[in-house]
Amino acid sequence: MARLQRAPNIEYIENTFSTESQTQKEIRQRLSENNKEGINIHPLEGHILKFLIESFQIKTIVEIGTLYGYSTTWMADALPDDGNIYSIEVNEQNYAQAKKILYSSLYQNKVELFLGSASEILKGLTHKGPFDMVFIDADKAGYSDYLLWAEENIRPGGLIVGDNTFLFGHVYDTKDSKVKVSEKQKMSMIEFNKRLSDSSKYRAMMIPTPEGLTIAQKIF
Repeated sequence: MARLQRAPNIEYIENTFSTESQTQKEIRQRLSENNKEGINIHPLEGHILKFLIESFQIKTIVEIGTLYGYSTTWMADALPDDGNIYSIEVNEQNYAQAKKILYSSLYQNKVELFLGSASEILKGLTHKGPFDMVFIDADKAGYSDYLLWAEENIRPGGLIVGDNTFLFGHVYDTKDSKVKVSEKQKMSMIEFNKRLSDSSKYRAMMIPTPEGLTIAQKIF
């Protein structure tokens, strides 16, 4: 989820390396029409996801937090023809928009959408694993719990990627954030980043995108 105004260097990177497809432009237009543009990832972050998937030869992905499917399209575009994304959305209106767009797009054979609580749907996906990658961009209070599931259900060498991991500056106690978060959200995100920084279990880093992007490769 990206809410901050783009800096000139980010705009330059996006214009140079992160060209959007027609479907992605359509999704952003719909988000704008429904006053939700800015909740989705930036094109820069989409390109990072695409780069990771292609570089690590990812084939199966669990996405927690679909919104309208913007991030889903970036990932699906990088997958091979036999790749799959299992994407979970709790909001019915968001799910309906994503379903309408994705199931009529070039990515329809790669994407399976699920409506409901992530904690419940993840239980039902376990039998399809182990997965190659888990991408988390959902309720911030749930990040530490989603990480527990990801740790158990991705293969060694697989990726865990979390968006919004600066939590609007609250993980480093900024006084300037205009976005209020609960103590539970803050502690969940701090725990998420801390656990992924364990070098005995992960090769990990944070990329200073506008909202923070944590990337970790499981090595245990």
